[in-house]
Parts: sequence; C-alpha cells; structure tokens
Amino acid sequence: MKHSHRRFCLCLPALAIVTAVILLPRNAVAQTEADVINGAGIVWFAGNVISDSDEATRIDLGDVHGILEGDRLAAFRPGNNHYTPLGTIQIVESHNTWSRPGDVSSISLKKGDIILGIRTLRQIGTGRELQEAFLERQLVRSSNRNSYSTLREEQSARILRGLVRRQSRWIRELKPIAGQVRSDSFSVENFQKIQPLLNQIRRFQEFRATGVPMDRCLGKEWNSVLATLTPEAEPTATAVADAKPQPSTPAAEATTQPDSLKSELETRIDLVREETSQVLFDRFPEERNVAIVLGSVIDLESPRNEPLWISLELSRSQFPELAEDREMLQELPEILKRVRARINP
Repeated sequence: MKHSHRRFCLCLPALAIVTAVILLPRNAVAQTEADVINGAGIVWFAGNVISDSDEATRIDLGDVHGILEGDRLAAFRPGNNHYTPLGTIQIVESHNTWSRPGDVSSISLKKGDIILGIRTLRQIGTGRELQEAFLERQLVRSSNRNSYSTLREEQSARILRGLVRRQSRWIRELKPIAGQVRSDSFSVENFQKIQPLLNQIRRFQEFRATGVPMDRCLGKEWNSVLATLTPEAEPTATAVADAKPQPSTPAAEATTQPDSLKSELETRIDLVREETSQVLFDRFPEERNVAIVLGSVIDLESPRNEPLWISLELSRSQFPELAEDREMLQELPEILKRVRARINP
C-alpha cells in the first residue's frame, strides 16, 4: 500500500497540468492533420541564458516550450544595438521550463546571451499533439523524482495553455512566419528588437541556399547558426511517392557551385573582405560582415539598379538604418569599384 500511495503522489504534477489543460475549449486543441499540412509556416523560439556558472549553464527554454534533449539552438550576444553570433549549442538536459546545453567552452556563453531556434508547424504538430507529447513526458519524469514544486507545475500549465491556443491560430492564419515561442524572460518588446536580426538571418540563408560559402564570407560562427536556423526541407506527398531511394544528406544543404564558378566566387569574397576592412575600418565588425556578403553576391544577383538594390538589402539587415546612411551608400559602391578593378585590371 505504501508503494502504491507513493506512486500516486509522484504523478500529481502531471495530473495538475492535465486538469489545467483539459479546461481549454475543445476547439482550441481539436485541429486536424490537414490543418497542420496547410499551415506549414515557421515558428521562432527565443530565450535567454539565465545562468553562466562554470558548473551548469542554463537557458530558460525547456520541455514545455518544446525544447528537448538533442535539439540544436543558435546563440547570439547582444551589444551596441546589434547581435554577434556565437555558434551552435546542443541540449543535453531538458526540464519543464529550462534546459542545459552540452559543452559550451568553445563559445563561452554568458548570462543575457540570446538563444534562438526554429521549427515548422508540421514539425511541432497540432495543439493536441503538442499537449499530449508534453504530458506523456511528464508522466515518465514524475516517476523518477521524489518531490515537485507546485509553482513550477502551475507555470508549466500556463505556458502549455498559451502554446496550444496560439498553435490553433497559427494553423488557421497560414502565415509564412507563423509565430513565436518565447521564454518568460523574453518579452514581446525583446522579440521586436531582434526582428532586424531575424530578417538578416533569413536573407543570409537565401544566399547560402544558392551556394554562397557563408563560412568564407563570415566565418564558422555565422555559418553554424545559419545552418542551425534553417528549417528542414519537407517534401510534398507527390515528391515522396515518386522519390527513389537516395543516400541521406544533411538537411538544408547549400546548392553546390561548379568548381570554376566556386573558385571565382571565393576569389571575389577574399577581395571584398580585403577592401571592406580598409574602407569600413571604423565600422562595427557586424556592419563589415553585411558589406562583405552584399559585395560578394551583388554580381550573382545582377540587379538593374545597384544603388537601389544596396539600399534595399541594407534595410533587410540587422542595421536597417544603414539604408539611409549616406556614407555607407557611398562606401559600398567604392568597395565594389575597387574589387572589380582588381578582378578585371
């Protein structure tokens, strides 16, 4: 009898969450599989590093947010109204509202660093699937612990209710950027502040998908976070039915350029970097990175109106104010002029 009583007590946290979620209106969780297929937009995940002790760095995204062991997330450091990529972390331990990454010695995470992730609605599943998966994990985990915090369980239930409700709306609205999952410390205002960064990430990913070697343009940190924040390709039902077995390849693999074109592009990137370091020596490193990417891809894009293209691309970077910066609008064409003179003397 004692053993049975103990098992009942240990299941109370999960039962508390079940009770809280079941009170939701039925239509908040009763999406169909067709809804998910039609609403295959992307969802951003955003949180913060909340502890940077030598023993255990923690982030405030966890199981209830959908962050589990093995997940890979991108880390950025805020500073001077812009963000610098640190690299990719992998979650090795996930709890209700927080998780712990594996070895982070190579990127030296600090309290206040931003953690980003991305998934499609199809990967997340319906609101009901999201709810059931979390509750199943809670039942397993509750059987392995001797105590629980009522406050923590109430917080988890509150977060889960909000996610299930928003998931229903995301599927109905069918937006390319479906929504966001934020930790409690990552406010709506904070998410608005990183919009320019998210715009730049998406644009850099588009360049990467065409075969531009972003590691050569920007270094391994940017290349790593761009790969981590690229949603996995999801083939259509027709493509799956017609597909023949192929060797497995990493998700979101960049298009391979022909060797001759690759060599020319790499030479151009090196020249753009050299000229940028001289012309923009007094700019932030991340401003120079934007200039390097734009100077490297502009001939591939072949815009009819280069000044207009440059201004538009700057507006899509994490420095949108540069689109109206007279000096930058003069300096970028000067870099292009120098590079082209060296390529075709």
